[in-house]
Amino acid sequence: MFLTAIGLIYVHQQVELVKLSYSIGIKERCLKEMLDHRESLSYNIDNLEAPLRLEQVLSSQKIDLAFPRSAHVVDMMRSGYFAHGKHARPVGVEGKLNPIAGLLDFFTPRAEAQASER
Repeated sequence: MFLTAIGLIYVHQQVELVKLSYSIGIKERCLKEMLDHRESLSYNIDNLEAPLRLEQVLSSQKIDLAFPRSAHVVDMMRSGYFAHGKHARPVGVEGKLNPIAGLLDFFTPRAEAQASER
């Protein structure tokens, strides 16, 4: 009886090892497929954003690009307005409208944008 129990435990462990091995194999194949798919997607993104490809697509579809005329260009610094969301607001008057904001800026640090390199 003791030898039979030990034999059954041994067979059970071997069966579980085989199941685990199949599960690991399936997950490794899935991971490999996902990594290959990721590489192909990043290649496609790089290819689609390439200026040479954009030029070829535009020329094949006979789309002509032209520089804008001066009437079509709005210089935001000269106009005095900055479009923020849906509303236009005057630029450079925030400090004049609220003198307390300048005092509060003294106590809080200002956040600055940083460029990230790719």
